[in-house]
Amino acid sequence: MRIRYTILTFILLLTAFTSAHSQGSNDYIFPATAVAKPYIDFDSKGFIVEGKRTFIASAGLEYARIPHELWYDRLLRIKRAGFNCIEIYTIWNFHEEQEGKFNFSGDRDLGKFLDIVKQLGLYAIVRVGPYYCAEWDNGGYPIWLKFKKGLRVREDNKPFEQYVDRFFDHLLPVVFQRQINKGGAVILVQLENEHPNGWGTVMPDGYFKHLQAKALDMGMQVPYFFSGLHHASDPAGDGKLDDDKRPNPWFSTEFWAVWYSQYGAKPGDAELYNRRTWKIIAHGGNGYNYYMAHGGSNFGYTNNDEDAASYDYGTGIGQAGDLRPIYYTFKRAAWFSRSFQDVLENSTNASETYKGIAVDTAVKISARTSPAGDLIFLDTPGTSEVGTSLNIKGSENLLAGKKISLQPKEIYPLVHNHKLNDEVTLDWALTRVFAIVKQANTTTIIVDAEAGEPVLLRFNTKVKASSVSASVKVENDNVLIDDQMSATAEKPVEYTFKSGLQTIRVLAMNRALTDKTWVTESEGENYIITGLNYVGEASVKNGQLKLTAESSLTQNAVQKATLYTDSKIIPFSIGAQKGDQQSTISLANWQYKNAAVNAATNVNTSSWLKSKDPQPMGADADVTADAWYRTTTNIPSNGKYTLQVKGGGRGQAFIDGKPAARWRLNDNELTLNLTKGKHTLAVFAAHDGRDKLAAYLGPIDEVDSKGLFGNALIKKGGPFISELGNWYFTKANKKDDVKQGPPAFDTSVYKKYKIGADVFNLKEGYAWFHTTIPRQSAGTSKLAVLFKSVDENATVFINGKQVAHHDGWNQPFEVNITDAETLKRPIELSVFIENYSNEGGIDQPIKINAIGDATAVINWQLKGGPGDVQAVNGWTKLGAAKQTKNAPVFYRTTFNLPPSTGNTFIWRFDPVGLGHGSVWVNGHNLGRYPEKLDMKSLYIPECWLKPGVNQVAVYDEDGNSINKTRIVAEGAAGRLIKEISIPLN
Repeated sequence: MRIRYTILTFILLLTAFTSAHSQGSNDYIFPATAVAKPYIDFDSKGFIVEGKRTFIASAGLEYARIPHELWYDRLLRIKRAGFNCIEIYTIWNFHEEQEGKFNFSGDRDLGKFLDIVKQLGLYAIVRVGPYYCAEWDNGGYPIWLKFKKGLRVREDNKPFEQYVDRFFDHLLPVVFQRQINKGGAVILVQLENEHPNGWGTVMPDGYFKHLQAKALDMGMQVPYFFSGLHHASDPAGDGKLDDDKRPNPWFSTEFWAVWYSQYGAKPGDAELYNRRTWKIIAHGGNGYNYYMAHGGSNFGYTNNDEDAASYDYGTGIGQAGDLRPIYYTFKRAAWFSRSFQDVLENSTNASETYKGIAVDTAVKISARTSPAGDLIFLDTPGTSEVGTSLNIKGSENLLAGKKISLQPKEIYPLVHNHKLNDEVTLDWALTRVFAIVKQANTTTIIVDAEAGEPVLLRFNTKVKASSVSASVKVENDNVLIDDQMSATAEKPVEYTFKSGLQTIRVLAMNRALTDKTWVTESEGENYIITGLNYVGEASVKNGQLKLTAESSLTQNAVQKATLYTDSKIIPFSIGAQKGDQQSTISLANWQYKNAAVNAATNVNTSSWLKSKDPQPMGADADVTADAWYRTTTNIPSNGKYTLQVKGGGRGQAFIDGKPAARWRLNDNELTLNLTKGKHTLAVFAAHDGRDKLAAYLGPIDEVDSKGLFGNALIKKGGPFISELGNWYFTKANKKDDVKQGPPAFDTSVYKKYKIGADVFNLKEGYAWFHTTIPRQSAGTSKLAVLFKSVDENATVFINGKQVAHHDGWNQPFEVNITDAETLKRPIELSVFIENYSNEGGIDQPIKINAIGDATAVINWQLKGGPGDVQAVNGWTKLGAAKQTKNAPVFYRTTFNLPPSTGNTFIWRFDPVGLGHGSVWVNGHNLGRYPEKLDMKSLYIPECWLKPGVNQVAVYDEDGNSINKTRIVAEGAAGRLIKEISIPLN
């Protein structure tokens, strides 16, 4: 069954999805074929990539929401955070907007994107659909699918499968040519997405078998699964992740962090998702994918009805590429997990073994043991800091008088008996390990501790340690680091020793400095840099390490940094930089063009789509959010008339070229004052994104259609549609209760009901709903009862008699009452609802329509699109010509940017004062406004701007004034860039 994806039901969604698709559901993965197994394999304890136990720390992003010029930058930021994998959708209508015309170039060049992933040494999980969700227009279905006769989506339906196959014929070779066993990045493939029936390896019908057969026939060789694995905002749940029956690793393909209704960081986000990530690590999880790690933008007309241009998601890497506090949470967990992946990908639960290790009983214990060592996790679920002694046999001297300080809600890792190399084993690490980095014959262990906290590590060596630095004690074959963290945060404290040919280096620093610590790679060598806000590109040339260092525009201070090679420590610094960015660019000298020419009485419509009844937007192959409809109607006498036609979105009506009214098309009727005679009716229709059709199965020809469609009627009088209120409900015991008919209406039995409320407490159940339809006016010959959506099956009774049954949620249907005697008095309407999972009831208002017999309005014409915003001709200086009010308009002007200094300034278009519409900068469509998030301005990707003159064009559907708009800086996202070279010799 479906789950409603709205901001208002966010908490409900999390609860329902966590319950429906968590540990209790099928989370199995189909294994790789024999030819791919040497490259990507798994067992019940973990993933094995190219023969090595590998923890999958994955970052979700969509190449469709990022200009291709910025792909490398965003992927590098992901790599720098310690991720080793990315996860993407391959959205269908992004690649086949027009039927049969496939686009895999430019921003749609999936092959190039995956090649960059490989270039950066990352893996890829590719979710090929054909359904995607993703808060994307129409869930990723091309609009033209709506107009295919007999087509039902996500079912064993030949017309649907035919078009899926054609898309897959173009898509899958791009993906499968880049499987890891063929030298590419792809290690896992997901077929379908969040299907109501089939997850993991479940194939409930022929549709799933068809997808499987198609993918295998086209060369899928890496492991794959259906729909997803463990989608939730807290995937680890109660921490019971071990499952002896599961043949594959535990993995979450959608760990929701944060949510699509948020822009930017909010207090507490980093701490919350830090804990939820460490729960996965501590309880035997073998990987996770954050959805999202970078959200991006809904350029053009790709947003669904919950979003506009921004898809920031409030996550680690902002819409403009800026780094948020949660980014460092991601980074810390990823580096730890990968540092101990040989433990985490081959472990069993050892919590019982270590249950008494913390003296303070408020500390909860979980542990993992493996041939590669043990990890013990100290968990403080409360809101207070806890200091605890540890009870480790044989380590009394190490722990004498010392306590481990645990922050509120922290999960603190201890390491035991972990082999670092052939010479040295890390016996105990009682200080938080951030990362372990291999550098030739040097193993660097980065730990973090705050001022005053102990730095405690003990090693076992095969050869007695030598070349020992200060604060390192050698006792036979043991090496002990026992120190107290100093107060400085500017430079790590270093501890080193040698054992045989191996060097062990411990770098201790506080959390602020680990946030500024980066591991880069060039020519197969690892380099550690501390003290920089961000390190981008890094390469070794002519004996020098060349770095791109980055800091915030708001920071104007010297950055003291240190480079650690395998054998050298090289301090360096970056001087204070000035990053002054103008905060606002005023926009003036606007030009104007009438965008409502299609409302005129005489318009050349030879190229328009013509039909008896109006057709939904997209019927003419247009994929924008705007359309014009035209027809004529003959009015017999002066008066008030009501036009009824099904619709979706927003509408503006014009009578004989003049604005007449605005209305909500979903209301399905408009009342107008008309004079006798023949009139030209033009309707401008627009929408703010189509529904993403989450969990929807079946025909999509009329699901969330936009514009005008169906029979159009006009009748004198009205309005004729009204909403039914005063609802009551009472629970039923079983499905068969419907056979007895509705119980007599009695307010001592029935309770008041509000449309949209869940009466089943997210569980299966049955209930009766009741209201009274008022007596209709004399002469009413037909009354239609309009059901938009019931949740989920409904049996309808009129005056106690069953008249209709309907199965399915989010599917409109109607019941007609034509009996003359029934229409003469009030009507008792009863609805029996069957609910089979999650919330249930009457989830959309029920209306009645009393228009009855009316005159048909026929011979409609349709033309989609706003017109050509880039057209050279037709522009006049704003104010020089009379502007049509309450009608769409075009505006354009230019603004200047100074020459680039190499820094990244972030600019946004602020549509203050405008209504609804789209913005283009230098020909690139930024997406839709108004925004639905806290950030109201639209991000202008820096790659779409140029020094000197830039053009901005606006299409405002409401005809609002342009005079208050401006270009504004997002200073918090701007970056200062510095290219530096560090001699290595």
